[in-house]
Amino acid sequence: MKKLFVTMLVVLVSMSAMAQDKKYGVGFNLLYGTEIKNVGFGVKGQYYATEAIRVEGNVGYYMKKDDVSMLDVNVTGHYLIPVAENLKVYPLAGVGITNWMYGGALKSLVDNTTKFTINLGGGIQYDVAEDFAINAEAKYQIIDHYNQVVFAVGAVYKF
Repeated sequence: MKKLFVTMLVVLVSMSAMAQDKKYGVGFNLLYGTEIKNVGFGVKGQYYATEAIRVEGNVGYYMKKDDVSMLDVNVTGHYLIPVAENLKVYPLAGVGITNWMYGGALKSLVDNTTKFTINLGGGIQYDVAEDFAINAEAKYQIIDHYNQVVFAVGAVYKF
């Protein structure tokens, strides 16, 4: 899986021949996971390899519910398809790692489960301004015994 991840990253990053003016973005997400059954929040960083191809890294933390919380770290590739002025849809695919923490603060240091993920989904982005966008997306996380759908809404500042 590491070789697939590295290969995907190299291919996406090396396709920068048609890069746009805004090459980077930083933002936040509000999240809901169907297996963890709770809300979370996250931060994200984006690299625009071309106008159509974007690589995003994100970290999400899902609040504790029923003595379970989760940390989620992902890298995904997005293919942006313009459908109207300032509006794009995108499929996404990527990999990640999750850490499911059980019990109280001290107990969760030793009582946790770490799993690798494969992410497949899609989203929609609306460019509010040249340097600011909002988005919504849904992705299916394939996780051994923990599969879930993650819904996210967020905003990003591009520079």
